[in-house]
Amino acid sequence: MNPLDRIVARGVRSVLEEDLGKSTFKKIEKEVHDVYEISILEAVSDFSKFDLVLRKFFGKHTTNIESKIFKKILSVENTTKTDSVITIKDPDVAKAVFESYGDPAKKAILDLLQKEPKSIPEAITKSKLPKASTYNRIKELIQDGLLTIVGHTKASDGRKVIQYSPTFNKAVFEIQDGGLLVNVNVYNKFVKDSFTFNSISERRKK
Repeated sequence: MNPLDRIVARGVRSVLEEDLGKSTFKKIEKEVHDVYEISILEAVSDFSKFDLVLRKFFGKHTTNIESKIFKKILSVENTTKTDSVITIKDPDVAKAVFESYGDPAKKAILDLLQKEPKSIPEAITKSKLPKASTYNRIKELIQDGLLTIVGHTKASDGRKVIQYSPTFNKAVFEIQDGGLLVNVNVYNKFVKDSFTFNSISERRKK
């Protein structure tokens, strides 16, 4: 599941209800549950499932609908060979990112892994934070899309374990009249499979 799509998923529900109406949203929500037995949030986090349901309702218009939804949540400001600058505009998504970076323990974990990717056991050891709470915060960062799998390494007992790195290599928070904005730099290797990013980027090219 792409980390950027997981981050964006938090804002799709409110935008869907606003753009399509509560009645249509309820029908989509029911279809997602009937077909996949998962919630809207889980389906949006895995956009291939969400896309298939929307296409059942809207057919050829689905691509435009998805693009409009995503553009209300974030915008792609600039793309280079190595990374992309993205502005998160949706208040729910921006608040979630802000709260993670505002949590001292989560911020310490993100800063630690920004220097060098690590496995969960390595991060717990190196962070010098309480083990149980550090483990829980790392799992929350993964669940929220703020930590991304970047490879594997061997544990001390020889087991193969996953290494993680922050999804954003830079995050800047701004308070404007419209509310909180988050400007982030994301490595392109983390967005190349993102349904959200590619939908917006393709529309920008046209």
